[in-house]
Amino acid sequence: MSIITIIGYLLAVGLGWAAGFYGYKKTLTQKAIQFKERMAKVKEIEEDMLDQAKKKSEWILQQAEEKAQKIEDQRLEKMEVIQNRLLAREEKMDEKLEKLEQEKVKLTEKQKEVDEIVQQQVTKLSELAHLSKDDAKKQLMDQVEQEYQSDFTAFIEKLKNVKKEEADKEAAMIVSKSLPRVAVDSVSEFTTKTVDLPNEDFKGKLIGREGRNISYFEKMTGVELIVDDTPLLVRLSSFDSEKRYIAATVLERLVKDGRINPFYIEKNYNQVVSEIDNLYSDKGKEALNMLNLPMMKPEIVKMIGQFFLRFSYGQNLWQHSIEVAKISESIASELWLDATLAKKAGLLHDIGKILANTGESHAKIGAEVLKKFGMDPAIINAAEAHHYDVPIDNPYAWIVTAADAMSASRPGARFNTKELFIEKMTELEKLIHEMPGIDKVHIMQAGREIMVYVDPKQITDMDVERLLKQIWEKIDSQLDYPGIIRITGIRETKVIEFLR
Repeated sequence: MSIITIIGYLLAVGLGWAAGFYGYKKTLTQKAIQFKERMAKVKEIEEDMLDQAKKKSEWILQQAEEKAQKIEDQRLEKMEVIQNRLLAREEKMDEKLEKLEQEKVKLTEKQKEVDEIVQQQVTKLSELAHLSKDDAKKQLMDQVEQEYQSDFTAFIEKLKNVKKEEADKEAAMIVSKSLPRVAVDSVSEFTTKTVDLPNEDFKGKLIGREGRNISYFEKMTGVELIVDDTPLLVRLSSFDSEKRYIAATVLERLVKDGRINPFYIEKNYNQVVSEIDNLYSDKGKEALNMLNLPMMKPEIVKMIGQFFLRFSYGQNLWQHSIEVAKISESIASELWLDATLAKKAGLLHDIGKILANTGESHAKIGAEVLKKFGMDPAIINAAEAHHYDVPIDNPYAWIVTAADAMSASRPGARFNTKELFIEKMTELEKLIHEMPGIDKVHIMQAGREIMVYVDPKQITDMDVERLLKQIWEKIDSQLDYPGIIRITGIRETKVIEFLR
């Protein structure tokens, strides 16, 4: 191929490319012009829409202002009408007040005239009778009294009898309404308590080798453990309800654990004794919850709980106090008195029995305790006066006195012989415990056996026999006792060492 041909070919290609580029550029220019025209049309449309929206919003605003103005005009018209009515009423009221003032003045003048006329009449009557108004009145009353004295006396006596009968009926009705509301549980606990055993083998474990376990149990608890042929149970005997409760709890824990020996007896006994204060607090709180009373001071709550293991003439003091509180509440409600105050007074009326010793007045001691804790005077008087030791000065004390008598006098509530027996046993125990060198005293078998534990540091083996003789002479000289009393003196030394 020649050079001319190649050059011609290249020129043809270059011209073709230039023509194509020129055509493409022309196309882009046309498209840009068309796009600009479209954007201009869009802008015109937007401006038209904005104008229309502005016009519409102005129209809506104008309509709203016209409507608001119309409402305001209507409200003003109504206010004007109401104001005109009020002004008219005020004018009428003013007219009426003026008329009333005029009538009042007229009545005052007439009243003065009437009073003057009455005074003139009284003066004329006094002049005619030669007596003043007070003298005439006194003379008339004296004459009536002389003529009808017997009738007055008979009438007053009759009225008193009628009112007394009505009062008696009302009192009977109040008491009869109160009684059904009181839940009465007739519970009497004597000097023994039974504990169930899972099998007969436990009797042998309780006795122990050569009676070691039963002897140690009786020494620790002060309660006689009676193991007889009765199947699957043993009995605990003691006049002291607290000792009996502790011994029963210790025995139940030993039976449940299965390990019975002096170590576990002492361990469980110490645990139960340390928990007895918690028991008292729990029973005190339980009594307050049962009666729906607010919580009291911890010392009072504990003393209420101590009622649980105390008995008065065979009647459980805890149940008796709750019973008296319920009866007092019912009676106070019927009399429209403060039922809560009556309930508190009924619950606390025997609180002195927790601290009183033999021969002391529990009513007086109870009043002193309640004064110490700042109780209501009505509650203090109810505690001090419910046995008529001091005068009763408020209705709540009368209510508690009646409720206490109702609770104590119901059938099966009390056993005087048991109370006398417990007092006698307590005096016997106290009499022996006062002697020097005595560590523990346990009264068993209804007072026929006395176990005396001596302090080994003060009493020697040679002194034990002499001490028992002194105890016998003291009992013989100061107390009456039936039959023969067996006195057992026990002296033992216990040494504990820890190996490290």
